[in-house]
Amino acid sequence: MASKQKGARKTKKDIMVDAVREAILSGELEPGTRLLQEELAERFDVSPTPVREAIQQLVAEGVLSHSPYRGVQVAEVELTDVQEIYLLRAVLEGLATQLAVPNLKISELQRLRAIQAEIKEAVSKGDSVPLRKLNYEFHMTIYHAAESPQLLQFIKSLWIKAPWDTIYVLNDRPTLMIDEHQRVVDAITQGDAEQAGLHMRAHMEIVQRALINYISEKKR
Repeated sequence: MASKQKGARKTKKDIMVDAVREAILSGELEPGTRLLQEELAERFDVSPTPVREAIQQLVAEGVLSHSPYRGVQVAEVELTDVQEIYLLRAVLEGLATQLAVPNLKISELQRLRAIQAEIKEAVSKGDSVPLRKLNYEFHMTIYHAAESPQLLQFIKSLWIKAPWDTIYVLNDRPTLMIDEHQRVVDAITQGDAEQAGLHMRAHMEIVQRALINYISEKKR
């Protein structure tokens, strides 16, 4: 049986799967958001068939959930899942950052600084809406530079499972995020791959503790 050729053209179902994943990763689709097949088909200008197939795949992967009463939704996450997800993220994203430092181009470093400026401006205005997408772009700019497709795929699969919306209900997190990101940028600027990786890992561990405390308080 012939193996699938590298760079083979994606099917409409594959494109839909990627589009829905990206919308979840960027925070455009939040945990608990209900998805309607007809709306997705219209939004992405495709027929219902690839939408239905994409939904079936994403439900099987656990990215979406389905029930007779609620329909198809972006899957939500439990406290125990948060603990494990962020434990893995801390390790993998620290590694990806370390691998990325030698590869990051000047233009990419400039983009990281520009994103930082955009985040600072949004936080100063009290505007949390753009933070998810900006935060996602900041991290992915670094991780893509690691030039490790498998590692990037693992990281993205964990991001999909993480409840990014909850981090912005904590009043001090956006400001703290800026400081944590800046430590990573400074280490990258200095060409210190090991330190950059350690700062990214510490950033994830801080986020993990903040999320666990928040979710635990809500359940009391």
